[in-house]
Amino acid sequence: MPHLPEFPPSSLPAILKSKEKGNEAYSKAQFSTALTEYSRGLSHFKTSSTPPSPTNVIDSKNAGDPVVLLTSLLSNRSATYTHLRKYTEALKDADEVVGARPTWVKGFFRRGEALQGLRRHTEALEQYEIALQKDPKSGSIGVKIARIKAILEDASKGLVIHQLLPGRDLCSKSLLAPIQNLIFDYAIQMRNFIYVIENVASREALVVDACWDVDGILKYCANEKLTIVGALVTHYHFDHVGGIPPPPFDQYRVRVDGLAKLLKKLHNIKAYVNPLDIPEIIKSNPELSESRFAPTEDNGHLSLPFSNSGEGARDGGTTTLLEFIHSPGHTPGSQCVLVNGERLLSGDTLFIGSCGRLDFPDSDKVRMFASLMKLGRLKGEVVVYPGHDYGGEMTTIETEKRTGTLRPRSEADFLAEFSHD
Repeated sequence: MPHLPEFPPSSLPAILKSKEKGNEAYSKAQFSTALTEYSRGLSHFKTSSTPPSPTNVIDSKNAGDPVVLLTSLLSNRSATYTHLRKYTEALKDADEVVGARPTWVKGFFRRGEALQGLRRHTEALEQYEIALQKDPKSGSIGVKIARIKAILEDASKGLVIHQLLPGRDLCSKSLLAPIQNLIFDYAIQMRNFIYVIENVASREALVVDACWDVDGILKYCANEKLTIVGALVTHYHFDHVGGIPPPPFDQYRVRVDGLAKLLKKLHNIKAYVNPLDIPEIIKSNPELSESRFAPTEDNGHLSLPFSNSGEGARDGGTTTLLEFIHSPGHTPGSQCVLVNGERLLSGDTLFIGSCGRLDFPDSDKVRMFASLMKLGRLKGEVVVYPGHDYGGEMTTIETEKRTGTLRPRSEADFLAEFSHD
């Protein structure tokens, strides 16, 4: 930016108010409102005709400093554009942040996010690495770098794992659907991840834990030009498969979008579920027939593309191999999905630093301990994609063995830790 930004002193309260309102809306995933507020705050700025002095020092603690305030608003708006999937606009704002405040880590981080959204992954990695140089202690930047490296490695093997999050990728609200909007609000609070496993060569895909917004999932896959050939389920809870919610929520007579709707819209696919959880799925989705399920088993396998039955991909592509790992504890039929031996979709068995709840009537602490020990025997470099955004998008087996719930301990110590459940 060739000149310093400035605003009339009388505008400062209005700018700060817009920033506050934008931040509040952003925290509630009301991104359109946040965008309006940040843009309103930015509208007060103009460019000074006086070039910046080389000796000018930005006071990062002064909320009224024009450069600090401008770049904060631009950074926040860039993040908002990213959530709205307007990545070109997000990148433009991030570039302005870097130009106006080149020593600030946030501009490079926002650049990385925008470039990642644009799928310019190599460039995104470069920006995240610059950000990490400026803030070496940032765990969030390190996670972004690890995620990008995993994406690039998967791409080299003909695999894409799409990670969808309500409020970011799904569950867009409509003024004409107030009840659905309430369900979407709850989905955003629950922070479920829905996954789409794509075999690049065939464009075939498997949806994992389709819930909350099936139309949104189908639209996403259509935009990606993917053919959904199956549905995978990690466990039966309604926030992963939809249906009639459990008491006391069932009194409101609402249905949550999920597996039943997906199977209704896609007549030729089946749902791959551990048989111990199938009865509970049918209980909350009574319209489902057992014939729509393909029961899985521990160490069972599946491969993409389906059209080749795992006998090597077409057009010189790569086969995507999946292994089901029965991991009871959270529910009797909980299962994880290991993709190409290197990516674990862990459902509600393993989270970042913790495991799934064990206070449900059919939860089993002893079996959960055994399941976690089983996962701990996987390779340390296996990337873990959890069923909820409880602290981040991903982790690794090695990290969880070092600092998380896979750390070495006795069954007695594990049971003691969860004795309050």
